[in-house]
Amino acid sequence: MALPKVSVATYELTIPSTGERVSYRPFLVKEEKTLLMAMETGNTNSMTKAMQDIISSCTDGVVDVKNLAPFDLEYFFLQLRGKSVGDVIEIQISRPATIKCPEEEPCKEVCELAINVDEIEIDTSSIPESKIELTDTIGVKLMYPHVDTVQKYATKDGTDIKTDSVFKMINDCIEYIWEGEEIYKAKDATKKELNDFIESLDTGQFNKIREFFEGMPRIKKEVTWECPKCKKSEPLVLEGIDSFFG
Repeated sequence: MALPKVSVATYELTIPSTGERVSYRPFLVKEEKTLLMAMETGNTNSMTKAMQDIISSCTDGVVDVKNLAPFDLEYFFLQLRGKSVGDVIEIQISRPATIKCPEEEPCKEVCELAINVDEIEIDTSSIPESKIELTDTIGVKLMYPHVDTVQKYATKDGTDIKTDSVFKMINDCIEYIWEGEEIYKAKDATKKELNDFIESLDTGQFNKIREFFEGMPRIKKEVTWECPKCKKSEPLVLEGIDSFFG
């Protein structure tokens, strides 16, 4: 006996880094199960892999999740989560160290907040120019690192990238180098040649490249931490997807 199938709505969003419009459906119970199991591990890589798999499933594989920038993945997943579970995310935020509570009447250690997914912003207006002029005739065209690239070079806990790995990641993110009218595509050069080029730059030139990566946008939301007991408050900015699953 064939059981009935429940119809699923479809939505559209714009991928921040490219401006591409894509359609997606909410995730289903089987996909939510995958997410919950990844969250239980507390492992950043497992969580990222689950988000990639879910986005791929919910777009019928149209979106190449391996080529998404980290902020694309976070933004897409939060929008997907909003349409699948609900527009409001409830989180708990620990009391900021700047709030000093009365000794005789201690403040609460956490503040519970309800955040609407639609109010979580990602500002792409100040994204640095990807074509960087190093001299009057020489420059480099960069790409944002893909999620898998960041994971490859991040420390085991996913929180940092060591100096040597920073150079390797930059190497992977070069699209091409130009000198005058001549274009040198990175895919046609060896890793050593690209590394030698980066190491030949002076500090000012290298800082231009570093600023491109440091200027990557992040999902963020301004909130106010307020003690439910003494009503002392402090403005905070939540950044990155981990902040919205507290």
